[in-house]
Amino acid sequence: MCVGPVSGRPTLRSQSHAVPERLLIYHAGTGRTTFLACLKVTTVFGLAFFTFLVAPAYIIADKPLWQILGIVSCGIVPFIVASYTSSPFVVFVHLRLPAYARHPDRELLRRFVRNPPAGTQLDFTTMNLVGRPRLATVAISDLAPAHKRLGIVNLIDTQASARQTATTSDPKMARAKLGTRLMPTLAKQASRSTVTFSSRFPFVHLPPNTCFGAPASNNSRSVQYAWVWADLLASIQQRARKPDQNGPKSG
Repeated sequence: MCVGPVSGRPTLRSQSHAVPERLLIYHAGTGRTTFLACLKVTTVFGLAFFTFLVAPAYIIADKPLWQILGIVSCGIVPFIVASYTSSPFVVFVHLRLPAYARHPDRELLRRFVRNPPAGTQLDFTTMNLVGRPRLATVAISDLAPAHKRLGIVNLIDTQASARQTATTSDPKMARAKLGTRLMPTLAKQASRSTVTFSSRFPFVHLPPNTCFGAPASNNSRSVQYAWVWADLLASIQQRARKPDQNGPKSG
């Protein structure tokens, strides 16, 4: 709130800005993200160097088998470790807000976050093998707390895992069931001007990212609405504990 220059009356200039539709609630930090992206690219180049350059040279030179395997492992092991530990790393988390929660009055946003609807969607941005962004949209009701991959993963998408299993067992049946649900989402994604990895390489089918590592303690201080992510994490953990609390009591 500020005072008008002529009339001296207070104006609501600072409160006139509505909350954006995709609200940034988590950011891992520029330094941490840049380091991890460089690490991913380095392991890819290391894999290519040791596997496709050094190892064939050792084979041509008739080196012992243990030396050849050692050279190949120098490229494969760092690549596998970096891919396994860094794939759940979340760079951004955006909250998709309905119109009524985007009101300039922040109290409405607080009420929405305290009791979000089950269909509220979150956009998780991770990185692929070469550090390019990878987007996964998940409903808040499909998220469950977890402790996997040496404690890196704190959230999992349970429904995406079920859909992946159904698609693997019976692809035609899974596509028929999910066709009507995913049609609006696929239409929106197709209308975007950016070309994704799948559209450039349609023969490559990457599995959906179901594990996410975005603890509230790693949230960047520059995020204005960091409290939203902390409250949503608390809500997800509380919802996961409800079945245990409401279960039958042993006498």
